[in-house]
Amino acid sequence: MSSNNVYKYFNPAMLAGLQNLKLAAGRIVDGFLAGMHKSHFRGFNVEFSQHRQYIQGDEIKNIDWKIFAKTDKYYVKEFEEDTNLKAHILLDCSSSMMFNPGHSAMGPSYSKFDYACFLAIALSYIILKQQDSVGLITFSDRVLNHVPASSNASHFKVLLEELERAKLNKKTALSESFNEVASRIKRRGLIIVISDLYDDENQILKSLKHFRHKHHEVAVFHLLSDFELTLPVSGETQFVDLENSSQIVTNAESLREDYMASFNKFIAEFKSNCLRSYIDYNMISTATPIDRALNHYLVKRARS
Repeated sequence: MSSNNVYKYFNPAMLAGLQNLKLAAGRIVDGFLAGMHKSHFRGFNVEFSQHRQYIQGDEIKNIDWKIFAKTDKYYVKEFEEDTNLKAHILLDCSSSMMFNPGHSAMGPSYSKFDYACFLAIALSYIILKQQDSVGLITFSDRVLNHVPASSNASHFKVLLEELERAKLNKKTALSESFNEVASRIKRRGLIIVISDLYDDENQILKSLKHFRHKHHEVAVFHLLSDFELTLPVSGETQFVDLENSSQIVTNAESLREDYMASFNKFIAEFKSNCLRSYIDYNMISTATPIDRALNHYLVKRARS
């Protein structure tokens, strides 16, 4: 990369701070950031691994009929693929992501979109450093662009350039976008969603479960500003919807209690539903330094 090129989301100091995440990443289950280590995703054409009980949705051709004849129970044969993981980062480009609270006690103040881009690049850096493949899919009310996964060293620059070109779109339709992505990605891998999740939560969960049904691992990074988490305003305040430009003026104190109760209930229920569906949910405040947020996440996954 030429020294004359300046990429908005290329932060050498931040990336240098991710160097110590390598060992933790190498221990993460299901091959996430596994790199040179054998993937634990199961295939059906390489080396026999184990039997397990048949579950609805398994292909009938993989049933071991000899075991069925002996036990009258259905078991399928699993095999290991000696291959690296493909990760796909899904980046929300809807207008609500442009929100920037304008201040942060912990460092630079980023819009949710800028923070999401830095997070996407940090994850891509770690994945490529581990010699796995990573792709990028931008979306709003539809898929906007799709950079296929690659493990080439030059791919990092491709991702940086794609983020430079990314533009925010007014509307959000997460479920439609996710279902479109699910139809495009044939090989199972890791789906990483980076979004503020401002859409119908039931439809979002349904589409995330669609990924799980297709045997993808799913990790959700739910980005929120401290402003959204605490509503630190008082007096008469104007609130503007960044996606449809509607406005209301109200007394902040009169709605804070109900807002916080509803917001915390949404977070708790969404997290619980993700847990039940084996979806890795992670809420991150944009006030948290990215290297700290990633370190916390990777350590948590290594222990799971």
